Amino acid sequence: MERITTYANINSLTSFFTKRPSLEDELDDMDWSRSWMDFYSFLNKQADLRLDVDPTQLSMMSKTNPYIKKMLKNASSGGSSLRCEKEAFDQLDVVSKTTMPQTMFFLDKSNQECEDIETKYGIITLNPNRIKSKAGFMFNWSLYNVTKDRGAVKRFEKWSQLERFRHPHNSMVIIDNYLLKDLGEMEENLIPMLDALMPEKLEVTFQLTLISVDLRDKPASMKKYIEWELKNKLKRPYNIEVCVIKTESNKNHDRNIFTNYLWMHSGHSFTYLRRQQISKNTNLMLFPIFYQQKDFQSYYDEIPGSTESKSSVWGAVNQRLREARYIIKTASNDYNGIGGELKNSILVGNKTA
Repeated sequence: MERITTYANINSLTSFFTKRPSLEDELDDMDWSRSWMDFYSFLNKQADLRLDVDPTQLSMMSKTNPYIKKMLKNASSGGSSLRCEKEAFDQLDVVSKTTMPQTMFFLDKSNQECEDIETKYGIITLNPNRIKSKAGFMFNWSLYNVTKDRGAVKRFEKWSQLERFRHPHNSMVIIDNYLLKDLGEMEENLIPMLDALMPEKLEVTFQLTLISVDLRDKPASMKKYIEWELKNKLKRPYNIEVCVIKTESNKNHDRNIFTNYLWMHSGHSFTYLRRQQISKNTNLMLFPIFYQQKDFQSYYDEIPGSTESKSSVWGAVNQRLREARYIIKTASNDYNGIGGELKNSILVGNKTA
């Protein structure tokens, strides 16, 4: 089972547990009640927890704290895993640079300190007080109707609508056979899409990888062109390093975008706009990797009527990334298959896990 690495101070966990909404609280603040339950479920089912205590301390705490006792029980029966890595919290700067890109921090720090870590490294960083404000992004999925019908409900009209999904991250992978085919369509789709989603501030280099079939030019030339476009039109205060990978049409049929924490899936190419008008009829779906419900299988299952058990979003993302790595391995055999150096940690991992 795939789990999401989460570095958590034990003080943050115990503080979070004490905030469990009462029945009265549930009626007064339904948003907080739902946020608390969603995060609690994540901690018990989907996390690979790295704690700042030693095993003896954890065992002693479980004797008096029923929540920690339950977490230990869940860890032994297929739920979230628990690791005692007290020394890691003395070098969070190093951990931030070397851990997997989907890592999350849950720390006993102030709101400002959490925001500073997010801005610096592009890693989601929470304390108990920030859960409510982040829960909407972390635990809900969204769907937009990309259609020429102006009367459609929740209609996609322009890329700036996606600014509400802007979140801390430091890497992105775009897989689309036709997104890099036409410079005009890139101008109307790729550039404003990146402008809507990419963080406004970051202190590390942002890694952008694009995998496509039909390229306007060779991968090396496309890399230079896209980097120039982003530098002059996005005007982000951080460096953006681009890698362009050319594949064959029979190697890929999906249209996906992955960031550290978000999966965007489209029924057709992301070239939605042409001459400032919607040119497609399809759906755009956005799933955070923390989303735990299993009611989205039909959106990505390639085997109709399959009896296989449904996967989590995080499991589906890992499946798609494995497929992308195979595409890259094939492309690397072609001298002109890759433009730039592939450093994207979403695809190649990091120094430590």
